[in-house]
Amino acid sequence: MTLLADDELTELGRDVACQFLGADKVIHVEVVAGADWSGDPAYDFWYQLEQGPDRERAALERMRLGQKLRDELIARGDTTYPYIHVVDGQDWDKRKRA
Repeated sequence: MTLLADDELTELGRDVACQFLGADKVIHVEVVAGADWSGDPAYDFWYQLEQGPDRERAALERMRLGQKLRDELIARGDTTYPYIHVVDGQDWDKRKRA
């Protein structure tokens, strides 16, 4: 398994989000490498996005974003699972305490 560097992960996360949502919707992207609940390697992709009022569409976009990130990671030889977190502006600075 190949683990990607932090800057590669951030760039990948931004590129995929811009592809699905449009560059004007992506405000911040941060990726934290770590482990999931079982101890397996995992990536936490944190996003602050400009979101509309349609919650159903936002949930579908998050799901597709996660699927595309997973596909892109596997294509690069990295089988680490990506977890997607979308927060608003008020919660962006609180994310590290979560």
